[in-house]
Amino acid sequence: MAADIQTGDLVRLRTASGNAFAIVRGSRLGRVVVERCDGKPQGPVILRDVLEVYKSAGRPTSGPDTEQLRPSAQLKLLP
Repeated sequence: MAADIQTGDLVRLRTASGNAFAIVRGSRLGRVVVERCDGKPQGPVILRDVLEVYKSAGRPTSGPDTEQLRPSAQLKLLP
């Protein structure tokens, strides 16, 4: 499974102490330079240690469509 990893992507890494989440800051010579989300130092990571890649979906274009509310018999509007 080949993933297109770009700067700014969120990745889940396999580390010596378990798994960690990190943000990709760059890549060089088949390794990925990351900044861990928990603040611990991390050297360059081999691509086989990247377990998952999360991409930004971007901002939504508009909010969800909602119906205009109308008063019902149970709801009385106060003046």
